[in-house]
Amino acid sequence: MNTHVFLITAKTNLHVGNENGGDFIIVDKAIQRDPLTSLPCINSSSLKGALKEYCCHLADMKGEVKRLFGSDKTSNKDDANKGEAIFFDAKLLFLPQQDKDSLFHYVTSNEVIGMMNDRIRLFDPSFDYKKPADYGGKKVEFATDSISTLCDNDSLPIIARNALDNGESKNLWYEQVLPAETVLYTIIREEKNVLGEKLKDKIVQIGANATIGYGYCKFTLLKTIKED
Repeated sequence: MNTHVFLITAKTNLHVGNENGGDFIIVDKAIQRDPLTSLPCINSSSLKGALKEYCCHLADMKGEVKRLFGSDKTSNKDDANKGEAIFFDAKLLFLPQQDKDSLFHYVTSNEVIGMMNDRIRLFDPSFDYKKPADYGGKKVEFATDSISTLCDNDSLPIIARNALDNGESKNLWYEQVLPAETVLYTIIREEKNVLGEKLKDKIVQIGANATIGYGYCKFTLLKTIKED
């Protein structure tokens, strides 16, 4: 079994919607959040769906999609099976914050890194991720305030969206996003090393609003843990 640890960097604003709606009246479309910590996340089902869509468009993956995901674009409902790959939720690791000297820097917390280590040690007891001094050329700091506060509904961007009919507003709504350059991490397990190779350093669109440039994310392979 191969266990891949990926870092996912949102290169554009990211909206993976919470179907239950927002926590307060102004947000019509809120993002997904971890039910334990309330930090932003991408649920495993949403991540799996995005990766399946990506792989379905790779010519050399046509024989692998159904094995990994349980179905492909040619499958009907009765033809779907359990896929061999296992997908975990993507959890927040670094949140970008504006910086007057270098446009932005990253923040994280001891608790966030501790939870990441606990998760990955389920498969590699020696794993020890330490806060780097920088990521992608931007410095990484521990949050002076609670990182939960930096991610709450008062702090994350909220974008007004509008549907027009002959120039007249017909449907104004407010949508919450994770800002570009947010970094999350996830775990993907598979028997063969297929997704580990196909996703490494690739851009995958995740979530809603692909046609207006949302959700384009870079996958960086942090580590592959091989089990006998």
